[in-house]
Amino acid sequence: MPRRTLLTLALAALSLLSCPIPALADAAATPAAVVQADLRALNDNDLETFLALYAPQAQIFGLPKDPRRLAGPRLEQMHGADKLRAWFAKAMAEPVTPKIQQTESIALGELLVGKVRIDVPGQSEPTVMMVVYRVRDGLIQDLWHVVRESDDNRGQSAAALATMHALVQTSNRADADGFLALFAPDSRHNRMSEDPDRLAEEPSKNIVDAPSRDRVYRALYAKGDGLQVQTLAAFAVGDLVAMHERITDTAKPGEVKELVSILRVRDGLVRDLWPLQRLVSGAAVAGTGR
Repeated sequence: MPRRTLLTLALAALSLLSCPIPALADAAATPAAVVQADLRALNDNDLETFLALYAPQAQIFGLPKDPRRLAGPRLEQMHGADKLRAWFAKAMAEPVTPKIQQTESIALGELLVGKVRIDVPGQSEPTVMMVVYRVRDGLIQDLWHVVRESDDNRGQSAAALATMHALVQTSNRADADGFLALFAPDSRHNRMSEDPDRLAEEPSKNIVDAPSRDRVYRALYAKGDGLQVQTLAAFAVGDLVAMHERITDTAKPGEVKELVSILRVRDGLVRDLWPLQRLVSGAAVAGTGR
């Protein structure tokens, strides 16, 4: 991979993640606060502040080669404190460096999903990416680059968002036929991994194919429209949509769930669904995707 491409890839995500000012480097630092401090450090070429946010064995992952996965290969050249320092010391020593701006973000629990714009000197168009990172005890543990906007996927964003909103609307009406019609026949449902350093890479135990998807959702909506979903935030990069939902159920009064997911939508149909983080009544729990 050309050096400039890899540098841009690294900055795209690390830009979001770098390091907070010392006052933020504690267990009370939220992912959102860490991101903002990191942006300042990276754009100011402040290497020490940047490095201070990373856990000693923080993992940074490149773009996936398989479009049906969110996680790409780990970038070994940036794994470990010494390699991370060496890489970014060289990058920040360049006479001109990219500038990064976060334009959208969704945070829940330890995770933050961000949309970033990277302006590279001499490059006519900005690079736009979606990244996911995990922040624990004020330190970045994992960073995933999940998609980069390209000529192939750029035109999918508006339709992808429209499909996401249609999913919510049909679900709130308990419209099983309308809801199921928004999924491709080979759509894959994933679930949150038991390993916090992995990113929803395990298949759902309940929905494994079109017949099981039909069975699960028809049984759910046969109970009526007591299950209601509110979209708190959503944004798209290429054919991926990040969404933050609040879910209530009249059958479980007082219980509130929040869920952050990523959908891959092509030609108006959901192709893949990855649930990333779920909170139930304010407590983070593991669970399976819908």
